[in-house]
Amino acid sequence: MVFFTCVIIVLVLYYLQADGLIYVTIIAVIAELINLFMTQTLTKSVQKQTRKKFIKIINIYKKKMTAQKKTIKEFQDIQEEYVQKLHNANLKIKEYEKNSEESSSKSTISHAGDNDEKVKKKAETSEEPEEFIDLPSGSNRKKLPI
Repeated sequence: MVFFTCVIIVLVLYYLQADGLIYVTIIAVIAELINLFMTQTLTKSVQKQTRKKFIKIINIYKKKMTAQKKTIKEFQDIQEEYVQKLHNANLKIKEYEKNSEESSSKSTISHAGDNDEKVKKKAETSEEPEEFIDLPSGSNRKKLPI
């Protein structure tokens, strides 16, 4: 565009000489206006294309984020459900242990002649307050010394 404008300007100056200076100025101004208009339209089209590209990328990431949030929520729900089941199972295990202790203590009372000392020891140990143990029954892990 610039080269073409320069060729036109040189030709007009060559043929019209003194009068051509006015025409050359008009041609240069018109060429500059056309150049500005074309630059502006090119800039707008590039801006639209980049906007579309980034909107697509953003939408893809939004979909990924919603999918991840959904799976996280599902895993949290599953975890809460299994924690509740584990808690209920631990409560039942404690009840069964109490029942087995009571039945064993009743059987020891019936054989009271030999086992008076054992019954007294069990009574003494059962009077102590139970401490909270976060380990499931049957666990081999040692309690922390806290």
